[in-house]
Amino acid sequence: MKKEYEVVAEICNACAGSERPQTFIEEAELENTDDYVRMKHGRDWELVKKEILPSGDIQYTLDKGSITYKYTFTE
Repeated sequence: MKKEYEVVAEICNACAGSERPQTFIEEAELENTDDYVRMKHGRDWELVKKEILPSGDIQYTLDKGSITYKYTFTE
């Protein structure tokens, strides 16, 4: 069954010297949040860390050294 999520994607590029991440927000209807992140980072899926936050939000983090991707899903 699909659920509606607000997805906040943050991209932090340490090489660019940016102190603030680029942030993108979208709404998505998904059956599985893993599939959303796997679609974006399939080659690096085994490096992605998933955690359930105390608020119930689901957060995925992919740290590739100079670039970090973070996706937070809120129902």
